[in-house]
Amino acid sequence: MGYSISWVAISGEEPERALEKLGLARTGEFEEVAESYLTSPTLPSPWLLIRINRFDAPFISWRVLASLSVNWSVTACQVEEHVMFSSASSYANGSLVWRVKHDAQQGIKHLSSTGSTPPQLGEIHDRLMDKQDAAGGINARVDYIFDVPVALAQSITSYRHDSRSWSESEKPYEVLRQEYGTTHEAKPRIRQKGGGWRRAQ
Repeated sequence: MGYSISWVAISGEEPERALEKLGLARTGEFEEVAESYLTSPTLPSPWLLIRINRFDAPFISWRVLASLSVNWSVTACQVEEHVMFSSASSYANGSLVWRVKHDAQQGIKHLSSTGSTPPQLGEIHDRLMDKQDAAGGINARVDYIFDVPVALAQSITSYRHDSRSWSESEKPYEVLRQEYGTTHEAKPRIRQKGGGWRRAQ
């Protein structure tokens, strides 16, 4: 059983306000393992992190992340281990700053990047590529390149979904509740007879 998750980390002035913007609220309930759909790992300042037990969650859409980045710095990560896909991205001032993506379906050494990537990407890439080559390259039974976006996001926020090195707390995941659906994608519009448009039900 592999991970299929998304998370977004927010930093800046009053990051807690981002919860309200997303229609989320803290519950005061904590979990040892992030089993709930929405949780907030207890990270060192300045990060507020929201973890979603879904790969293609609406909270991780570019529209939501770009909107958040108008007020805060945003780093996001997606992991789908069933097909060995991973990505990390950063947004600021309403726009995408960079994105790094690995998709094993395009090749075990596949890695694409967009924008002005962080300087540590080079070291992370070279280190994991060396491990991939040592294991047999494209014929290896392991996929180390999958870890490049994950390690890059970790280098920025300290958070890693499959490790507890970022927290000493016994129950580090606070459960969040969704109070209203501000983050859902807009419903498609349907053209009506005689012209005009309406939202799909």
